[in-house]
Amino acid sequence: MVCGLGSDRPSAADLAEALHRITPDPRETYRVRDVRIRRGDVSIYFNEGVLSFATAVQDRTVAAVFTTQGVEAGDAEILVMPPQPAERASLASFTKLPNLDEHFTTAVLFFSDDAREEILKQLSDGGPERVPEMAAELAPKVNGVLQLAGSEIGTRTIESLLDNHKAASGFFFSLILSKDLGLFDFLYEPESFEPVTVGNAGEDKSRAGVFRVWTAYRPRLSPRYIEPPVTIGNYRIAATIKDDLSLDSTAAFDYVAGPDCGRVIPLRMTRRLKVESAEVDGQPVEVYQNYLPDLPTVETDSEFLLIAGAALTPGRSYQLEVKYSGSVIKRISESSYFVSERNVWYPHTSPMLTTFDLTFRCPERFDLVATGEPVSDSVEGGIRTVRRKTQVPEQLAGFNLGEYKSLAVERGPYRIECYADKGAAKDMNGIPQACEGILDHYSRRWGNLPIRTVAVTPIAGYFGQGFPGLIYLSSTAYLAEKDRPSELRNERVDTFFSQVLLPHEIAHQWWGNVVSAANYRSDWLMESMANYSALQLLEEKEGPLAIRPLLEQFRKDLLSNVGGKAVESFGPVDFGFRLLEAQGENVWHAIVYEKGTWILHMLRERMGEEGFQRMQVELLRQYAGKPITNENFRKAASAFIPAGQPDRDLQTFFEAWVYGTGLPAIRLNRSGSSLEVSNVDDAFTADLPLQCKSKQGAVVKWMRVVSGSNPMPEGASIGNCRLPSMSDYLYVE
Repeated sequence: MVCGLGSDRPSAADLAEALHRITPDPRETYRVRDVRIRRGDVSIYFNEGVLSFATAVQDRTVAAVFTTQGVEAGDAEILVMPPQPAERASLASFTKLPNLDEHFTTAVLFFSDDAREEILKQLSDGGPERVPEMAAELAPKVNGVLQLAGSEIGTRTIESLLDNHKAASGFFFSLILSKDLGLFDFLYEPESFEPVTVGNAGEDKSRAGVFRVWTAYRPRLSPRYIEPPVTIGNYRIAATIKDDLSLDSTAAFDYVAGPDCGRVIPLRMTRRLKVESAEVDGQPVEVYQNYLPDLPTVETDSEFLLIAGAALTPGRSYQLEVKYSGSVIKRISESSYFVSERNVWYPHTSPMLTTFDLTFRCPERFDLVATGEPVSDSVEGGIRTVRRKTQVPEQLAGFNLGEYKSLAVERGPYRIECYADKGAAKDMNGIPQACEGILDHYSRRWGNLPIRTVAVTPIAGYFGQGFPGLIYLSSTAYLAEKDRPSELRNERVDTFFSQVLLPHEIAHQWWGNVVSAANYRSDWLMESMANYSALQLLEEKEGPLAIRPLLEQFRKDLLSNVGGKAVESFGPVDFGFRLLEAQGENVWHAIVYEKGTWILHMLRERMGEEGFQRMQVELLRQYAGKPITNENFRKAASAFIPAGQPDRDLQTFFEAWVYGTGLPAIRLNRSGSSLEVSNVDDAFTADLPLQCKSKQGAVVKWMRVVSGSNPMPEGASIGNCRLPSMSDYLYVE
């Protein structure tokens, strides 16, 4: 969707129209030989073929096409060599080889860096050979791909034509067609957390819109990554929900312009909501959005642009207002409703940390609950108006809507609000009382939350989500075990809905909201902390034996076979959402949640219960309101490893369990002189705590093990030592 303003300066509408018309330019179509483009540590070689730059957009060349068709001995090649073992393994799982050395026939390039100048310089060294007649042959074959103004790359290209970026920070994108791998993408963004991304959309039509990352990484010689600053503050939303459940909303917030903004402000929101208009400091501005309301079920966070009439002043704060509408709510049953796009229903950037002031208007029959402290809830003329406001800056805000029964209680520093669909049991299956106990337990363990109100609301499905002050809890958890569907009646599922899910989501008020992941690589830490906290609560209530069946089930899940491979082998915990998009929910959940829980359990075994709790408190103190990376976590955790243990900086531990794959099979050989370790690759190294007897009593002897045969350490033998308990260490016998 494009709203033009009329200006002497090019509008996004002008640029989009120009992009829709680009085609191979006969004046810039060349026979090329031995041309190399290097981005990060990825190299593309145009060994022999034809390269045609696309016609210019506002006097700038933003695209090109390469082909070997019709060229005798035509050839091109891309070389990708990921630096990390896990990334090489990931690449191999898609391409069969750990390094990508792929010959291809066609490539379509989009760029906002100096790729054109780089290529022309190489051509001029040998004297460029123009072949203008080839442009007409190429055009029918490639125009459909070149004219990508409605795609994500099209939006990025328009942004690059309006902003003030330097060529060195521009992006480079290539859509490559090879005989063996088909179509795949290479994207280089030098200022991104991971500049290199290679992958494709896959062939599963049921998962349309899902991009599978083959490998993503920071090249070996990249400078230290600098987290971008928070640019949004003082967020206000006024939303109206109509009888047909459609949403009309106005978002207003402060925005600090960066040095590269130029005339454009990039924001993100689901493509299911349409931006109707926008203002900057009270003046209308142009909007460019790829609005697609009829999308697959996956969340669709996508970039849209606000284009000012003149360049924004770097460092200055502007008042933005964005009006948008659409549908993110659907009716499930007579009195039950489902809110989708929960993370992306309002304009945002990354990172986000801001106060929220939320006002909702909806038909009187609805109850509406949102992030923040209650300010007012009134009804007039059949319209309910609800206002909530956060006391502290938050990463995100959510809301839920239904025809609820509700109960509010005061417990210590908290106001606990529990909502249930009207058909739910009167006592809400004990959820209000459970919330009181869980909040009390966690607060004693970690300290009080910086918020007062915690609201628990139902959501259809078999999952939960913990937003700041707002918990979405599976409607199944509101049912007594005897009343749940027969397919949800077994010991594991009963434990999940009755004893794990609610404590897990409440734990996210600390792990995910007070402390947050810096990027997808450390998402596992938030989920695992929440999951393990739920297990520790169960352990405290029912004793240490209570969590052993769960840990054992997690081990079995990681060893289960999917497509001829053990689930655990699909990638390390720090792959996060990549596992979900490439392998599906079951693999993602087993690795991120269940292996992550095991990682924390093994750390607790090393630190002891007191040390583990002190570590948690320190993390919450040190990283409150700040993002945490895996390396931040490693360094903080290492301070709590007792003296006398090996690997006190946890480098080896993290390489094995966080950044690596492999669930070792360990056995003592018959002579008792060595341990045999299998089921892991040659790079696997871990420290194993043998349980030994001595004259002084039971002691732990640490043994560093690798794949293959490992001699027993001095003073340890089969007679006086045994392997660690399988309830304390992640391995198989």
